[in-house]
Amino acid sequence: MTYKMLLVDDEPIILRGLRLTIPWETINVEVIDIAQDGEEAIEKIKEHGNIEIVITDVKMTKVDGLQLANFLYNHFPHIRTIILSGYDEFEYAQQAIKLGVKDYLLKPVKIAELVEKVKLLANEIELEKHQRKKMHETRLRNSIMEQISDIQGGIITALDSSNPIKVYPFISLHQNYMRKINNLSDGKFEEFLVGWEKTIENRLNEFGLSSYSFFTEKNILLTCVYDEERQQMSAQMLQNLKWDDDLALRFIPFDKWIPVENLKTVYPLLVAAVKFLPFTDDFCIVVSDQLCRATEPAYPHELEKKVIHSIVHKEDENVYLLVNELFQYFSSNKFFLEEVIEVCRNLFNQISQHYESLGGKKVHQWDFHFKETINVHLYNSYELLAELFYQDLSIIRKEQSELESIDKQDLLIDHAKEYIHEFYGTNIKVHEVADIINITPNYFSSLFKRKTGVNFNEYVNQLRVNEAKVLLVETPFKVSEISEQVGFLEYKYFVGVFKKHTGMTPTNYRKFRSLQCVK
Repeated sequence: MTYKMLLVDDEPIILRGLRLTIPWETINVEVIDIAQDGEEAIEKIKEHGNIEIVITDVKMTKVDGLQLANFLYNHFPHIRTIILSGYDEFEYAQQAIKLGVKDYLLKPVKIAELVEKVKLLANEIELEKHQRKKMHETRLRNSIMEQISDIQGGIITALDSSNPIKVYPFISLHQNYMRKINNLSDGKFEEFLVGWEKTIENRLNEFGLSSYSFFTEKNILLTCVYDEERQQMSAQMLQNLKWDDDLALRFIPFDKWIPVENLKTVYPLLVAAVKFLPFTDDFCIVVSDQLCRATEPAYPHELEKKVIHSIVHKEDENVYLLVNELFQYFSSNKFFLEEVIEVCRNLFNQISQHYESLGGKKVHQWDFHFKETINVHLYNSYELLAELFYQDLSIIRKEQSELESIDKQDLLIDHAKEYIHEFYGTNIKVHEVADIINITPNYFSSLFKRKTGVNFNEYVNQLRVNEAKVLLVETPFKVSEISEQVGFLEYKYFVGVFKKHTGMTPTNYRKFRSLQCVK
């Protein structure tokens, strides 16, 4: 960085010597102009507007060096001033210090000493600029974070309200995020994220633009460009930057510079525009009022039926052709990815219901991707959702084979048990259950005994006795009332069955359990 300096002296020879004989460029200082008195110096300072160092003589006509220092102290306090004087008087130095003069040197000045003094001032200016920039960036970043998290506080008010900071916001997403990170270790994943941020920062720095980026969620990096002087960022400029093809980034800019306090309303618009990315091959789309679909796409009812039929009937070759056709339909009709997920979820639900209706209880345990919530920012393309669809399809094919290997007789008995457990408290009969599973009563009785080891009546009575034991301990009902509640029509028969299974009558069982509880 080059620092601008003004030389002021009423002796032309001294001015010429200071300007031409000292190698100011070696300390990154440029003599931008000269003045022969304080009045002319003030005009030059106003004219240039970027002067940072002034070297002035103290004794001059019209406006002297101390008067010039006083003017700078009150109107341009950031300018560093060095006074040169041939008068070795303490009062001048004392007054100069009060006016913020950085150094007071006596003529004849030693060139090396003067250069060293100016060099120190340049370093001081650089340090102050760096600190001011860091403070500005910290306040800006805090303000950005506050806007995104929608936390109300005092950070924004710390920014200069008379000169509101503006930012140019855009978000970036990796085109095939899940495919990229799927096999990355924790360390490699961190490198991937850091590389993403650094790539954007470096590309913008090449154009002299400062930026702040942070991940608002997985696969969404928010970048806010801030350029106090030029505000030259635009969507066209973003598209012209050279991006690494391996990174495969997609961009959504707002394409307007906005006050930082408006970020909390603009950010949701950027995220909402993500759903339009699958519709285009462009790597950058701009948020605008025209960002919409012309029409709502029709639901693919017929294709859905064909896919389900092919899956259920294990027509493997036809299934893959139909699935490809289904996803081509999504793409050509501009389905939002959320809509694709909804169609696929409905399709797999229908398949599950089909197998459940056949008695396949294991269907409840099928772990489909489309049964769970799918983040479309992670699976952010038709291709990635199609990959999940095929993974779910492979689960179905595996489970189909397992279901077929299950003994159909076991399925019948499982279905019968479900019915018995629900209705054992009624006057349930063998023929009633046999009708439910659509086999003859004789075949059912034989099959039930073979699969469970007990006959139908023994199985039902055991269920009734178990329930009666609970009611005897946990309720004040009479034994006769409990007998009816668990399905026994005759009290004496209930007592006999209960004693057979427990070795004691219902009344004695209740007393026995009561004594146990007292102990």
